[in-house]
Amino acid sequence: MRALGLDIGERRIGVASGDTDTGIAVPTGVIENSTDAVVDVLREAQARDAAVVIVGMPYSMSGRVGPQAQVVQEFVWRLEEAGLEVETVDERLSSSEAERALAGGRVRGRGRRKPERGAVDAAAAVVILQAWLDRRRRD
Repeated sequence: MRALGLDIGERRIGVASGDTDTGIAVPTGVIENSTDAVVDVLREAQARDAAVVIVGMPYSMSGRVGPQAQVVQEFVWRLEEAGLEVETVDERLSSSEAERALAGGRVRGRGRRKPERGAVDAAAAVVILQAWLDRRRRD
C-alpha cells in the first residue's frame, strides 16, 4: 500500500511518499500552505496512488493539543471531507530530527549553513511517514 506523509506548517507542507511493502519513506517536496493546499494534497495523493495520508500531529511537549495541533486537526478534517483516508501520528521533535538527519548527525559549526527550510519540511514528512511505516511492520 502506498502512503503519503505530511508535515503541516504555517507556510509549507512537507511531503514524503512511501510504501508498506518496502517500508521506506522518501522526501518528495513541499506544498505551499494556502487556501488551495487541500486540493494540492489531493492531487499529490492521486498522482502517487496513495491509499492513506499520514499527518504529523504537533502535540505540545506535555502531550496536550495546543493551538498548532488544532490547526492541523482542522486541516485533517478538510482532507477527510475531500475523500482522503487520513491517519495522524505524534510528530513532536520531527523537525529537529530532520535537521539532524540533513546535517549528517553533526552539529552545525562555523561555515556550515542551515538546510533550506523546504528541505527540512520534506525531511520532517519522511520522519513522520517512516515512524508510521515502522510501526506497521512491528504490529
